[in-house]
Amino acid sequence: MTRVTPAMLERKSLRTFDLAREGPFLEHPQDVLSAALDLYETGLDVALVVLVKTVGGAVRAPGALMAVSAEGDVVGYLSGGCIDADVIANAQLSLQSGKLTELKYGAGSPYFDLPLPCGGSIDLMILPQPDMEILRYAHGRLASRQTVSIGFHRNGAVSINDDEDDTDFTAHYVPKLKLRIAGRGADCIALLRAAKASGFEVHFQSPKEIEVSIARRLQIDQVDHLKSASSLPCSEDDPYTAFALMFHDVEWESVLLKQALAGQAFYVGAVGSVKTHERRCEELGKIGCSADEIERISAPIGLVPSLRDASLLATSVLAEIIASFQVLQARLAS
Repeated sequence: MTRVTPAMLERKSLRTFDLAREGPFLEHPQDVLSAALDLYETGLDVALVVLVKTVGGAVRAPGALMAVSAEGDVVGYLSGGCIDADVIANAQLSLQSGKLTELKYGAGSPYFDLPLPCGGSIDLMILPQPDMEILRYAHGRLASRQTVSIGFHRNGAVSINDDEDDTDFTAHYVPKLKLRIAGRGADCIALLRAAKASGFEVHFQSPKEIEVSIARRLQIDQVDHLKSASSLPCSEDDPYTAFALMFHDVEWESVLLKQALAGQAFYVGAVGSVKTHERRCEELGKIGCSADEIERISAPIGLVPSLRDASLLATSVLAEIIASFQVLQARLAS
C-alpha cells in the first residue's frame, strides 16, 4: 500500500468539468473522479460507487465508477439504466448513515423487481465520504498520463495500492486513450471531430492555418501549428497514444512517421492506397527506419477498405484504433 504524502498532492488543478454541459454519463475514471472532486469542493457530501464483480453479461466492467452527492448530483453509470436509479437512492442512504453499503443485482440478488436483462449479476460497493485526498491523488495520476491502482475496503476506506492482498477490491486504471492526428483536409478534421466526441484526449498537428483554427475552435486538448518538416515538435507519445497520419503529402509523411515509430505509441496508422504505402515504405527505409519498425504501420488505415467519405473513414479509423487499444488493455491486465 502506498502512503499519499502532501508533496504527492501538490499539482495544478486539472479539473474542468461542466456537468450541465457534459451530462451525467461520464465513463473514464479520470472524468468521474474529476466531477466527484468538483462536487466535494462545492461543499457537498459525495458517495463513490464502484462495480466490484460481474457474472455473465454486463454493460460496465469491474472498476467502473459512479459518484453521487447528497443533493442528487450523479456522474458515471453502472448499467444501461435498469438499476442506476436504485443505486443512486442507496448511495444517498449510505451518505445519511455514514456506513458502507454492498449491493448485488441480477442472479442471486434480493432485489427481485430489478432483474438484469443480460441475465448475469453485478456486485457494487458504496463508500460514503471516501478520503478525497486519496481520490485527488488518483485523479492526478491519470490526468498526468500515469497508471494508478485504487484499493477499496469494506471499512469504507480507499487507498493507493501496490498489493491487492491489502484490499477487498483493487481496480487498476490506465490513462485515457490519446490520439495524435497529423494531417490536413477533410479526412483529418473528420477524425478530429470523431475523436473529440468519443472522449479521447486529442493532440492535433497540421501545417495549415485553417485546420489549426478549426481544432482550436473545437477546444482540442493540444494543437501544434507545424512550420517545417525539418523541425518537428518533440514527440509526447506515451504507451497509451495512437498516432494517425492523415497526410497525402510526401514532404511531411515520412518525417512524421519516422518520429512516431521511434516513440512509444501503441498504434501507428497512415492514410493512403496500397501503392502509396509501398512507396512510403521505400522512403522510410531510405531515411533509416528498420523493417520491423515499418511493419508496425497500419496502412491503408481503418477497418473498412477504400472509403471515399471523410466521416466514414474517421469512424473506420477509430474502430481500428479502439480494437488495438483493447488488445493493449488485455495484455496489461494479464
